[in-house]
Amino acid sequence: MTSNADIVIIGAGLHGASLAYHLAKAGAGSVVVLEKKHVAAGPTAKSGAMIRPLFSDAIYIRLVLEATAMFEQWDDVIGGDAGFVQNSFLRFTESFDQPTLGADLDLMTRLGAPFELIAPADLPGLAPSCVFSGSESGVLLTKGGFADAIKTTESLVAAAKRLGVRFIEDAEVTGIDVANGKVQAVVTASGRIATGLVVNCAGAWGDRVGAMAGVTLPIEIHRVPTALYRKPESLRVPGPILSDGINQIYLRDAGEGYLRAARFGWTADRVDPDSYDETVSRAQHDDVRRLVEQRVPAMRRTPSVGGFSAIYDMTPDGHPIVGPVGDIDGFWCDCGWSGNGFASAPAVGAHIAAAITCKTSEVDLSPFAWPRSADATPRPDVSWVRR
Repeated sequence: MTSNADIVIIGAGLHGASLAYHLAKAGAGSVVVLEKKHVAAGPTAKSGAMIRPLFSDAIYIRLVLEATAMFEQWDDVIGGDAGFVQNSFLRFTESFDQPTLGADLDLMTRLGAPFELIAPADLPGLAPSCVFSGSESGVLLTKGGFADAIKTTESLVAAAKRLGVRFIEDAEVTGIDVANGKVQAVVTASGRIATGLVVNCAGAWGDRVGAMAGVTLPIEIHRVPTALYRKPESLRVPGPILSDGINQIYLRDAGEGYLRAARFGWTADRVDPDSYDETVSRAQHDDVRRLVEQRVPAMRRTPSVGGFSAIYDMTPDGHPIVGPVGDIDGFWCDCGWSGNGFASAPAVGAHIAAAITCKTSEVDLSPFAWPRSADATPRPDVSWVRR
């Protein structure tokens, strides 16, 4: 265990790995990342990892567009393989208005997010396995796709290590020393690391890390099920991610011969991230299949191959908590992404690193500051995690 560092990052999921890489690239000094288990051991590993700038807030659109450009040139920009599959993203909708769609198409146009509006008559040509009613339309995000969450994280870790970042696994943080209103050190079972700056990238454990510094973070951890299936023959031809805004379900590739599906949004199922049930019940599986087969009839007979439950670090308004937090000098956060953190993470790290190193940044992360500003608005509705 090293005895000191300029910056300590807690958590080696995708956000922690991205920040570590960008801090090293920015010349921020010595950086150590502490991980209680191993790289990508937490919610990152189960992420849907979908990448599309379909949002109603400018900050998310900008971040995802920036991250998409990185994914498109991953080997050149970061090095290695992120498992990026740019097969496009197709949202089914009954209306293009913002509340129904969960996105602002005018804002997306102004910010340069490419998309095509798909008329009802043209939907079957893009999604021949699906059935549609006459009033349903679509939004096709031609640069949308998905990545391999673990490969993405591991390649960022490798890039950060090449720049001198030290990752320490099996190093659960047990405390943060604060004196005279300033961070002094991070404590683990293996020793104490003196530092003046800690960044909380602990994801589902973010509220616990905050408490170690005397900071209360309004984060709840909720369980969300995902179902896995064999691909029916009609879906073996590559096509777009199917995001059904009417039945509130998504369907995407999960490797050769398999599909994954999950509901939009979340239902209250608060759990302990250290001991929650990671399986999926028969009732949950049947619920997902019922919604999927309404759109894709061939899914009625395709075999189930199991599933799993992921966890979201939910905040009251659905936005993450990013930046310096509380009255403690040297305590920063990058957590509370509530199920929407993957697509923007490679870019978010760059902008937090810029803020830490007092450099300019093209994206202002202040809307994610905690406490929120008086003019902050919550995500569109209680089921805002739109896939």
